[in-house]
Amino acid sequence: MLETFFDPTSIALIGATDDASKIGGKIVLTLLREKYAGRFYPVNRTSNRIAGYAAYPSIGAVPDSVDLALIAVPARQVPGVLEECAEKGIRNAVIFSSGFSEEGGEGAALQRQIEDICRRTGIRVNGPNSEGFFNVHAGVAATFSPALDVPKPPQGSMGTGIVSQSGGLGFALYNRGRQRNMAFSHIVSVGNQVDLELNDYIDHLLDDPATGNVMLYVESFRKPKRFLELARRAAQLKKPLIVAKVGRSRAGQRAAASHTGAMAGSVRVTDAVLDHHGVLRANDQDELLDLAAAFSQGKRMRGDRVAIVSTSGGTAVWLTDTCEEMGFEVPPIDGERQARLAQFIPSYGSTNNPVDITAQGVNAYAQTLEVLGDADYIDAIIIASSFAHDTRLKKEGEAIARLVKELDIPVFIYTYTLPSASSMQILQQLGLFCYSTISGCVRGLQGLRAYSKFQEELNGRFGAPDAQALPTCVRRALEGTEATMCEYETKHLLAAFDIELPVERLAKTPQEAVAHAADIGGAVALKIQSPHIPHKTEAGGVLLKLETSDAVRQGAEAILKNARLHVPNADIHGVLVQAMGKPGLEMMAGIVNDVSFGPMVMVGLGGIYVEVLEDTALAPAPLTAHTALKMVQSLKGYPMLSGARGRPPCDVPALCQLLVKLSQLAASSGDRLVEMDINPILVHEDGAGLTIVDALGVRSLTP
Repeated sequence: MLETFFDPTSIALIGATDDASKIGGKIVLTLLREKYAGRFYPVNRTSNRIAGYAAYPSIGAVPDSVDLALIAVPARQVPGVLEECAEKGIRNAVIFSSGFSEEGGEGAALQRQIEDICRRTGIRVNGPNSEGFFNVHAGVAATFSPALDVPKPPQGSMGTGIVSQSGGLGFALYNRGRQRNMAFSHIVSVGNQVDLELNDYIDHLLDDPATGNVMLYVESFRKPKRFLELARRAAQLKKPLIVAKVGRSRAGQRAAASHTGAMAGSVRVTDAVLDHHGVLRANDQDELLDLAAAFSQGKRMRGDRVAIVSTSGGTAVWLTDTCEEMGFEVPPIDGERQARLAQFIPSYGSTNNPVDITAQGVNAYAQTLEVLGDADYIDAIIIASSFAHDTRLKKEGEAIARLVKELDIPVFIYTYTLPSASSMQILQQLGLFCYSTISGCVRGLQGLRAYSKFQEELNGRFGAPDAQALPTCVRRALEGTEATMCEYETKHLLAAFDIELPVERLAKTPQEAVAHAADIGGAVALKIQSPHIPHKTEAGGVLLKLETSDAVRQGAEAILKNARLHVPNADIHGVLVQAMGKPGLEMMAGIVNDVSFGPMVMVGLGGIYVEVLEDTALAPAPLTAHTALKMVQSLKGYPMLSGARGRPPCDVPALCQLLVKLSQLAASSGDRLVEMDINPILVHEDGAGLTIVDALGVRSLTP
């Protein structure tokens, strides 16, 4: 779709100049320095020749067809220039000029004119307020960024594509990465996204054979659901998306009626959705690069077991600590392989894991890789060395590079000193990436393992059924006139999706409550039902373990009286009479409909724990049984469910089944259901099911 945008055979620069202090002059220098091979047409009203090329007074005066227009003129001139480009038949443009919606007022009006031109003519526009792009392999540097002045990656190498909502940061990532010997395919600054937006560039890069993974700096998702579609396609193509998502402040979170809504803030929802779709997240520039570099070898990591090979014992210990802290195992080396290692490692070294080859080990890295590379209990190897001098690389570099390529497992290289310029040159020639921090190295390994696990679970993650048609009773219930739904109304929604509920009846009067209690039998609970009293306990609207007719009648009278005192004008539907549930572990589950990503399902510890511990898991609806189980197992409180400290295990399958059915309700209801809170859920012993004690729904009143 964007082939002629990223790889144009001809470019016109409107606002070109020989003055290198101006944007137009910087673009000329950058484009030509990177050896753009196509036809170049400078456009300038007052110059006949620029940088040795014939210049034209207007884009209309250019005698040939043009694939890409670069526009670097004052903001007020941009709409007119863009209109001329469209009239000439130019299909793509980059607008570098600033002074548009980012300034408001007249600038915002100018941007609306650009939007109108795009709609009317179909011209595709990057920007305005963009820093442009760089197609590395094609040598198209449509940018004024000085960050490109670094050595280029070797031709033919599969690299990282960068799409950034900050032009400066995007090109800075390229600059930093190239100085660490990373390969790149594209860098794109999206600007104000008047037409082409983040997803359009991701879409193109996923189809690009030179792009192995995509690195993103994101402030906001303009079309979040399309992004998720692309994330699923990236997963199928095995091209990781690595994202720095900023703007994570909690200040903008809305108030919510339910526990679920209150706890599932925008940050947690975004994190959960990205996790579910296998999108890796980074917290700073270096972490973005460390994660992207982890995929440069094109290998998966099949397990969590790491071998460490080092010339420094202290470094090896530190790496071991960090690996274990980040969830990896550093297993011992078997006796047969230790004997083989002892043949070339000095006696004062170590043949166990971590392997200390000492500074005296000759060609020991390559030999150690050959010994350990096929061990079925090793899933990755970290080589730690000092590249302050290039001696080691001159002796072993080629052998190490060969083995890194040939082995089925990933091999990460870490230098505990800063590498010398000559060492970096050798690493570049060998096509090897070298980490310079312990945390960065192990974080890269962690990202690779997480993505490998995601790929292993891919079918189970996205195999959920489509949303089913809403039953008539559910549709009517969601068409009510009050936003907050009573407990009994909410439970009608659950029942429509075959979710088992306790025996309960709605009583309009104390006398009806007595009759219902007699029919139910045994101890009962009474709960006020009013859309204006969502938190019943605070209004004195809940009584438990009532066993006699007198207790039920008096309790119902008291609850109704308390409700009228608490909210004098409340619409009171009655009193819910409910059989007391048998004991179980208190859990909670719920739905929240996120404005960006749609319906989400939450599960966590319930009762008093839900707000104290905030031990919850989120995932987008609908869920598969596999995803539901993963959510439950991810809880810190999961040992309480699985039978910690001699407790009998709880009915986890019943809880997972509830989550799946709840997710089907969420997906089917769409925007009509804003929130739902089921809390507490009493999960009984394995095989004994669960009891839903209370539920609260919030419907949307927006047509």
